[in-house]
Amino acid sequence: MGRAIGIDLGTTNSCAATIEAGKPHVITYRDGQKTIPSVFAIDKQGNRLVGNEAKDQAAANAANTVVASKRLIGRSFGGQATEKMKQVFTYELVEGESSEVLIKVKDQVFTLEQISAAILRRIKESAEDALDDEVDQAVITVPAYFNDRQRQAVRSAGKLAGLKVLRVLNEPTAAALAYGLGRTLSQRVAIYDLGGGTFDISIIDIKDKIFEVIATGGDTFLGGVDFDDRLMQYVMHQFLQDTGIDLSYDRTAVTRIRDASENAKIALSSVDTYRINVERIAEDEDGAELDLVLDISRDLLEKLTVELVDRSIETCERILKEAGTTREGIDEILLVGGQSRMPLVRRKLEQFIGRAPSQKVHPDEAVAIGAAIMAHSLSAKAGGHGVTLLDVLPQPIGIAGKGGKMHVLFKKNQPLPDYKQRTLTTSRDDQRSIMLRVYQGESEYVADNELLGTFHFYNIRPAPAKAVKVSVTFHIDSEGILNLTAIDKESGQTVESRLNLGKNDDAPKKKRKKKKPEAEATAPPPMPLNMPTSSLQQQNPLFNAADEEQDTAQPTAPPNTPAPQPVPEPVRPLEVPKSTPAPGNRLLAPKEEKKGFFARLLSMIFFWRK
Repeated sequence: MGRAIGIDLGTTNSCAATIEAGKPHVITYRDGQKTIPSVFAIDKQGNRLVGNEAKDQAAANAANTVVASKRLIGRSFGGQATEKMKQVFTYELVEGESSEVLIKVKDQVFTLEQISAAILRRIKESAEDALDDEVDQAVITVPAYFNDRQRQAVRSAGKLAGLKVLRVLNEPTAAALAYGLGRTLSQRVAIYDLGGGTFDISIIDIKDKIFEVIATGGDTFLGGVDFDDRLMQYVMHQFLQDTGIDLSYDRTAVTRIRDASENAKIALSSVDTYRINVERIAEDEDGAELDLVLDISRDLLEKLTVELVDRSIETCERILKEAGTTREGIDEILLVGGQSRMPLVRRKLEQFIGRAPSQKVHPDEAVAIGAAIMAHSLSAKAGGHGVTLLDVLPQPIGIAGKGGKMHVLFKKNQPLPDYKQRTLTTSRDDQRSIMLRVYQGESEYVADNELLGTFHFYNIRPAPAKAVKVSVTFHIDSEGILNLTAIDKESGQTVESRLNLGKNDDAPKKKRKKKKPEAEATAPPPMPLNMPTSSLQQQNPLFNAADEEQDTAQPTAPPNTPAPQPVPEPVRPLEVPKSTPAPGNRLLAPKEEKKGFFARLLSMIFFWRK
């Protein structure tokens, strides 16, 4: 059996660590680097590139270079997260058969699991090269706020990469393991994890080798790339004002400016002023080449991004309340993630918590080290000297209740593992199947939460309506991953089940008359999802149509719930094509989009006249 390592699968960079002679260390690769860029690409010759090779050619091959794919893993194509990514990055997103997100690169279509697997495989091979030993097991970290589908997808990616995934571990929990290693502690710590693509905050009690998570929360769309985006948009806006040239549709220019903005942001953590200089970024009307030269101050960067930092502080305040603790009840606050190095972040946290954050963990390495500690604990080589983790569920899981409200089965911050049982029954004579949709999220309405999947229980024995009662067991394991089993209560026989993923997983593939659902249920009008456009512009509401049908089975005795509040009627969106290239952030509303709107308006007028 080979080695077990810990892997911090990051949005922008990934890192791995191992335990040797009882001590953890971050793996240094042959090129002297400790991180591998989480970038995948296919070059003009058709070669698949991962890591630095992919990143180095990104500007010249923007359309075929995939960055920050972690933000999309486990997402639905029609979801808010996907819409945001279309506006930010330069590669093409495609809808899969089950409404999953696929990525088109050089006329080839990949799942997000395949993209992540390519990155994990490079980490595995590089670790084997550095350690001169086989690596076949790993603990892989994920943001604490990842839902069930995202965690399942990361597990699948690890398997595709040739790894036995010992555990999917929350990033803040991993950092706490690194902090507590070799120390006899009795503390309550807060882990503030602001990485490249996600933000997490966890409150954890450490007592010797027992690590108990009290509460956790976060934002899977708040991270370093958003700080880069704010500065990038400012730079492009200034260039537009100075030259009249809009670079937002030039994929190569967008990629080059994004890289320059990231470099400026990093430098401004240690200097007061930084000059962005991107040569030959465009040509004027006479064909003369133009350079982009702009001085950026730390004060300007902080003004552009202070709202992002404030968002993280608001989440910290909320999670402290959920944990039932106060700022004074926190013994240490640990900073994790590259973006936590920003002086503004440290100042804001010091103001919030009342004292300076701890410097006792390495922001870039703590998560990988904690994962390595857990990998060593779970592997056969641990020798019984392991650690105990008591984790919690980051977001509620439930099914549709009355009025389209979420009937919560597992509450947020529910200790793991846990299980619940519910009884479903048929609604008509000789009904052979029952369909049950499972959701995860913090909204009181299922339409606003993530659909984890639709469970179909089929080959139910023929019987009069309500005569068959199916007992369903919902089991959440220690990783926060959900499993369902079902039995016929009278016969004791296991009921066959099938899981489909995606928002439209139960919709017919071809146009035909809609079948009557297995059991009737009502739903409120779908709630609108607001998606911000350019950070320098006003936010415009875009809306996603929610599912037309809701769950076709309810618990036999749902709890009493208050009457649903009125829900605003949604505004229907302009039609979004199934395959949408994203040329980058758009500083101005494109003319063709305006034209499309008026064309649709005229069509509606003609239709009304008819």
